Amino acid sequence: MNSTILILALLGQSGNLQSATQSVETENEAHSFYLIGNSLTWDTVPAWMDGDVQWHVDCGKSLPFMHANPDEPCVKTSTLWPKALVEKQYDVVSVQSHYGATLEEDVATISKWVDMQPQAEFVIHTGWAHHEKRAAEYASKNISATMQHSPKYIAALLDRLRKKYPGREFRQTHAIDLLAKIAADVEAGKAPFKSVSDLHRDKIHVKIDTGRYLMHNCMRHALGQPKSAVHYGKLDPKIKAYLDSVLATLQPLASRE
Repeated sequence: MNSTILILALLGQSGNLQSATQSVETENEAHSFYLIGNSLTWDTVPAWMDGDVQWHVDCGKSLPFMHANPDEPCVKTSTLWPKALVEKQYDVVSVQSHYGATLEEDVATISKWVDMQPQAEFVIHTGWAHHEKRAAEYASKNISATMQHSPKYIAALLDRLRKKYPGREFRQTHAIDLLAKIAADVEAGKAPFKSVSDLHRDKIHVKIDTGRYLMHNCMRHALGQPKSAVHYGKLDPKIKAYLDSVLATLQPLASRE
């Protein structure tokens, strides 16, 4: 009798767990996401995100350029932002700052999209620097010149947006911080790489396997989605375990940074 009750209780718990899991999956699928950026946004693999996802990706371009020149992005599967942001209200919009824009220009450009999406949460995708310049840019305190991939610049951008739009949600991907963490681990002999450049396939873009696994899940975290290894089944288990430990340093979304 007692064993029967125990089995029924376990089955009930299993059913509740399955129901909760299905509920989370359904919620993710119901959400909509829109990503604006260049090839460093493309390296997060938007098409493999959960839910209803569209993007506007123009290679090597800054946000002010994409706002002023929306008609011919390099990624032809793009849904052009003038059409996307007028016809649909998204749950989360990601925008990627990049070389060539000043802080004032980034704030002004992002603000125009924030005004078009009054209900959306906004993510600042930090992108990342050319790997040879990464350390110098990351350490830079200068926010008066054009964009550099530094915590100081991203913090200033978030601060200005939050002050301009109190009550709106702004957060970041922390991609630059993850690369800094890996660089520190390399220096300490704790990473399965000889250099951060081992994650890159050229001067700035990341490798299709290791680098994109990191950046895909970095973006998923910022969008409020669970980590996923789908499409990365061939990734070396030891490297995956290390990258997972790096991703685990990301704070819960409730902790605003």
